[in-house]
Amino acid sequence: MRSEPTEPVWWQSTWLLTLALFALLLLNSSEFLFHGHFYEADDFAANSLQVLKAKEFQETVGNYSRFGFHHPGPAFFYVFGLGEILFSDLTHIVPTPFNGQLIALYALSAFFLGATLALIARWLSGARLWFLLLALLFGAWHFGAVGKYYDYIPGGLGLLCPWPPCFIVLPFLCFVVAAASVAAGNGKDLPLMVLAACFLAHGHVAMPLFVGPLTLLAYGALWLETRLSGRRPWHVFPRQHWLAVATIALFLFPIAVNFFAAHPSNLERIVQHTRTQYGEGKGLLQSVFYFVHFGAYAGYPSRHPIPVVENLDAAGVRRFFALHWRAYALWAGSILLFILSTRTAASEGPRTSKFRKRLGLVLIAATGLSLVWGMIQEENMCDYNAFFNFAIYYGWLLAVALNVAIWLEDQLSRRSARIRIVGLTVLAFAAAMTFRHERRRFRAMPDEAEQRHFAATVEQALALDPVQPKFFNFDWQAGGQTTRVALYLERRGIRWWVREDWPLLYGEDHIIRPGKTNQPAPTLSSSFWRLGLRTNPPATEGDSKAIVLPLTAEFDLVLRPGK
Repeated sequence: MRSEPTEPVWWQSTWLLTLALFALLLLNSSEFLFHGHFYEADDFAANSLQVLKAKEFQETVGNYSRFGFHHPGPAFFYVFGLGEILFSDLTHIVPTPFNGQLIALYALSAFFLGATLALIARWLSGARLWFLLLALLFGAWHFGAVGKYYDYIPGGLGLLCPWPPCFIVLPFLCFVVAAASVAAGNGKDLPLMVLAACFLAHGHVAMPLFVGPLTLLAYGALWLETRLSGRRPWHVFPRQHWLAVATIALFLFPIAVNFFAAHPSNLERIVQHTRTQYGEGKGLLQSVFYFVHFGAYAGYPSRHPIPVVENLDAAGVRRFFALHWRAYALWAGSILLFILSTRTAASEGPRTSKFRKRLGLVLIAATGLSLVWGMIQEENMCDYNAFFNFAIYYGWLLAVALNVAIWLEDQLSRRSARIRIVGLTVLAFAAAMTFRHERRRFRAMPDEAEQRHFAATVEQALALDPVQPKFFNFDWQAGGQTTRVALYLERRGIRWWVREDWPLLYGEDHIIRPGKTNQPAPTLSSSFWRLGLRTNPPATEGDSKAIVLPLTAEFDLVLRPGK
């Protein structure tokens, strides 16, 4: 029987891992971050309009949902706003504000991944380094494949793009692993679990389905662990409980402000939708296949359903598995590897064994809740509704890495120290080479020429038509580009209004409505900008004074200059 784990040495600390991962991500994307330009469109632009409000402490809701409400909270927007302030507004080390948002996202992601790996390593003794190297190797494989999956997302931002379905993956992973640690009796990880849970609750309206039950499971197990000593969890870990309560209060604050200040509040809109408009759910078989399909790393355009899931039939399923058999063969191999190494892993000690079992329990519970989420989804089962499943898949790989690390340490500790060093070196080299092979999936690579053309076109439009405010009209296909132009003007301090009723994207304060007070009245001499799809009928509507500028390869910007 192995000795119990000791306190981690310096290289296993969360902050060292976070800084190392953050530096790696910065170096990998440094060419774009510090020299490239990005002018957000579509959801990125709508979210950045909210980031601008967050920079002034005026944002109380999260990103918009297509169902007519916002997701619960703005926590990520405040993080992105801090990135803009630090790296764009104050230091000017990035060319465009969005680059500062990306740096903040890289830092937050590095923290959640670093904390996850350090947390598991603390439950091990001699196998810690083996585990970290295996986890990094598996992470390069897994998240490299996920980055390829994200290729259909506009912008070319890679794995760590600030689109809400993507950026909750690593907080979800950290939450699951921290919940397992708390369930195994380590109440010191309670603040980390609560922090990740709060980010999740702010990030997506479905996350309370996971946060609530898994938190109760973890805390209930902690209660049972401390009860054996005749004490309560808050007696054993008082500071951690106070910190957890303070964290919850901080994250609840903007939601409470919105609840009392807005009428109806965002929370009321969510409840109203659930009660009166919630659509028909899905069957269990559909939900199971929906979850399983993520293991193939086969992405689909975000506005379209997954064909084989929506039209589930035996022939379609056979074709799907025949097409992606290599991915599922690797998953089957991971299961076999886990089984073969389990017996040896039991020799690590009762404390490590307890954590391993709790991790398995929490992963099973998270998978079950994911199936529930699949069954209650509205409308089409689009893949972006459950990108967090990639965290569950990687959580399983971490369980495999834990077992294999113990097995390797058990086998090689009986041999000379030189063999152990050689094994660790080979594993480190494999992890480094795998990341090098997949590095393009972890970096942002937008089309620089397209970005510069967009900015030059808007600047040309402003020179031709300097009158303020701007009144926007647009074809529905051009909504994302209109948001892009509106954000550009907002950052330039130019006033603008939208005449279409799209408050979720632009904010109610920018929508022109009949009878609304504190709004300008458009006249024949006002400045009108229209965005349209080039393949649609001409948007000049017979106006000889209209100026047509090619904004992108697909869209035109039509100016009717003001006087």
